[in-house]
Amino acid sequence: MRMFGPVIGLAAGVSLAVAGGAAQAATCDSPTTPFCSSNVKLPTGWTGPVFKLAQTYPATAPADAKPWLAFDPTTQPDQYIAAVLAYFYEGNVRADVETSFDPSLNTVRQWYNAPWQDFGGNGREPAHGLTRERVSQKGELAPQQTQSWNNYAVGFYNAPGGVTLGKVWKDHGAPNAAAGKSMPEGTVAAKLLFTTAPVSQAPYLQGAPVWTAYIPTSPVVGVKPPPGRSAQPVRLLQIDVAVKDSRVASKTGWVFGTFVYGGGPGGPAGSGWSNVAPVGLMWGNDPAYTGTGPLKESWINPAVHMPHLGFQGRLNGPVDNKASSCLSCHATAEHPGGNMIASPAGNPRWFKDIKSGKPFDTGRAALDYSLQMSVGLDNYAAAHKIAHASPVAKQALLKKQSLLDARPPRDGGPTH
Repeated sequence: MRMFGPVIGLAAGVSLAVAGGAAQAATCDSPTTPFCSSNVKLPTGWTGPVFKLAQTYPATAPADAKPWLAFDPTTQPDQYIAAVLAYFYEGNVRADVETSFDPSLNTVRQWYNAPWQDFGGNGREPAHGLTRERVSQKGELAPQQTQSWNNYAVGFYNAPGGVTLGKVWKDHGAPNAAAGKSMPEGTVAAKLLFTTAPVSQAPYLQGAPVWTAYIPTSPVVGVKPPPGRSAQPVRLLQIDVAVKDSRVASKTGWVFGTFVYGGGPGGPAGSGWSNVAPVGLMWGNDPAYTGTGPLKESWINPAVHMPHLGFQGRLNGPVDNKASSCLSCHATAEHPGGNMIASPAGNPRWFKDIKSGKPFDTGRAALDYSLQMSVGLDNYAAAHKIAHASPVAKQALLKKQSLLDARPPRDGGPTH
């Protein structure tokens, strides 16, 4: 399915890093060049980490361990999610925190990044490839939190997921959304989420791994930052994992889980990458749930007590929108993208058990619970539209993009 022709001047994709800082030379994101790692230049003399998009997508996935298959996610959720995390950590965690989770350094297995996350003011920063995520509002992280803080994330796919990314983006100038309909069995997606909130605002983050990110100078939401960016510390707050597992295909085909650093408020003291606790695991959206009694398609860890979960107590991480759930949000992955968050909150259409390969909205291309594919394709379409617009129309589109950047879709904002 040929979605777009060549993107004229997308090497002028330079100007498409809306509010994103100084842009790179025109050497990426065009039909004949690699995908951009970031559209934001690092300052002269930078000695910190530099993100490089892992985009050598494989044609086929090599044989690999699947340790989670030793456990039934519906009856052994804690063991299942621990096995998935250990798989993600293997070869990615290093003594040097800043170089941990650099796919080029992993000698156990290859991980891949989804392209076209560099577009717009929330696009990838250049040190670790972090994109701006949903804002943590006052009190959402801990009782001590008195103001809002920005959050940033970077996602990864293992080789089976990388095969699908490669098929969708084989032609850099004409991505094929139809190729993203179904991820292979054994696909693992994982995301690291970091916050600008200091330990004083979320005490359980004491000892959390810290990355240096090149982000807007003010980490506080609602405070107009000085022009430009600077190096800022961000702390590990949340880890999301998702596994394509046919044993739960009768529901969605996917198992989603999330971890919080330090076990959340009141959690035990610790440090390093291992000091995370599962918030829970879910394999369905409990579409018949009314808000009372136990959930049947989720496990919520009773040892973790976060200020909020998802809608009616469904699974969500500390960064996520309490009007949604892990599966509810990701079930909307399609092209063109629709609204990720139900409006009004609790709309039952967002809490159906949508099977893998089915779109959320009739007539759109299903993207099998991959919001990174969905966002990337929408970003590509938006950039293409801007690149081909007249000068007057281009200014209007850039202004619209700036407004979209102010409220990301996970905050309930619209997509392109």
